Amino acid sequence: MSFFSIKQKKKLEDFCRDFYDTQILNSVVGEIDVSSVFSDVVKKNIVEIYPEFAKIDSQKINDEIKVIRFELFALAWTHKFISGKIVVTQSDFTKSYLHEKGRDGIWASMESYNNAVDGVTLHWLTNLGKINLSFNYNMREDLTKKNIETARELGIENDDRIVRVNHRLWSENAWKQKLMLAPLVFTFCERIGVNAHDLNQEAQFRLAGTIKGLYDGAEQSWDKVKIVV
Repeated sequence: MSFFSIKQKKKLEDFCRDFYDTQILNSVVGEIDVSSVFSDVVKKNIVEIYPEFAKIDSQKINDEIKVIRFELFALAWTHKFISGKIVVTQSDFTKSYLHEKGRDGIWASMESYNNAVDGVTLHWLTNLGKINLSFNYNMREDLTKKNIETARELGIENDDRIVRVNHRLWSENAWKQKLMLAPLVFTFCERIGVNAHDLNQEAQFRLAGTIKGLYDGAEQSWDKVKIVV
């Protein structure tokens, strides 16, 4: 490994705070609110092919994109780091961070997406066949127990912070197979007051592309750093 390929170490709390501050909650460049511009672009792209979407309040879309971004960040984080201290600590920090910022509502709203992730993962597991189901389910259970034990060692209660983490476990294959996109699209639509069944296929596809792009952006954010706890 060359000197120039060595990744810079960054504390988990510092990395997450910086990403949350600059990329999700306060993504401002100069005098431009990037998050509002982004949500306006998302809305415009859907309105082009589904005019009824114009009736949805732009601020509601902007707020909901923030919610799903936090869950997608955590999902990508789990796919990278799997389980244990680095995953449990990320969940604990995120809840504390949002409380500190007076944004407890975001944490509460993330649950809908988190439950969707869990539901898709369980559905994927049940379709593996008896032998593969048993192996994969047991692996997920082992990781669940590991996270609960890690939380206990860190002095973190086995509450929603750990439940959320464990709902994301073993979900990477379901994500890679794009099984998760439609349920997340439907959850997003439901939360902003849109019946996703009314959307045409292209509108659903564009929203799914937006969600995948947000996941990819989170995943790429730690490419050049080494996260330390």
